[in-house]
Amino acid sequence: MKTYPQQWTQKDFVYFLHIPKTAGTSVANLLTGMFPQERVLTHYQINNVRKHEPSLFMNARFFYGHFTHDVYATRLPRKPNVVLTFLRDPVQHYISTFFHLKIDPTFTYTSRLTDRKALATEIHDFVSKCSIEEFLESEYSRLYDNFQTRYLVRGLSSSYLDCSDVQLLPVAQKMLLELPCFGLTERFEDSLELIRDYMHYQRPVAPIKHNQARNKPKSFSLSDTALAAIERRTAMDRQLYALASLAFDSRYQAFVQRRSDEQVAPPAANLASG
Repeated sequence: MKTYPQQWTQKDFVYFLHIPKTAGTSVANLLTGMFPQERVLTHYQINNVRKHEPSLFMNARFFYGHFTHDVYATRLPRKPNVVLTFLRDPVQHYISTFFHLKIDPTFTYTSRLTDRKALATEIHDFVSKCSIEEFLESEYSRLYDNFQTRYLVRGLSSSYLDCSDVQLLPVAQKMLLELPCFGLTERFEDSLELIRDYMHYQRPVAPIKHNQARNKPKSFSLSDTALAAIERRTAMDRQLYALASLAFDSRYQAFVQRRSDEQVAPPAANLASG
């Protein structure tokens, strides 16, 4: 069982695992602002570890990105002891991924999980000319089945590489519940509250609007056939998300209750004099 600190401290090294298309960019920007700039690792630094002094990485307190475990665990001399992430409604996530493939010829998920950068361009060329129904009928679409289940496991472990999605589901569920804090795109503001609470961040935060698919038509509608196909392709993701929703509800209600108790509790001085 993986053990994370139940409350963040100044000594902890935090990684925000940005599962693609889960509104992670907005959250990453928020988290970055919680740390001194010199303690935040950039993507360039992580991709070029040998060009920098080891002290840079040993003193770091935060980094974020799409980095899978096999990447950061082998590159960094110090491993993060806190991991945060977001999940998204699987059907909406699949649709968002499809539209993102239309504009991104080097999609991170494709290149990281297949180790074939040329394949990302090949898929982009195909998707840019097809409908979502045509995409679902192609072999390419299989790469994105249960996307979040696969990415969560790969983001937290270098094992399980030969497991099926069915085998990965209980692993992903266990990993998710072990995380000290995670968010849901559909409960964005509540998620930010939990993150701020975990990080002891008291400063006011400007309203954040998570990114939307830039080329998704406003009038886009999904056919019943396509919806059924996506639901089949995301069966494990939907089970993972259902568990995440229940766990999130429980954590958020506990947070609200604790905050309410703190507001009505009598001052410590009064307790001492009673």
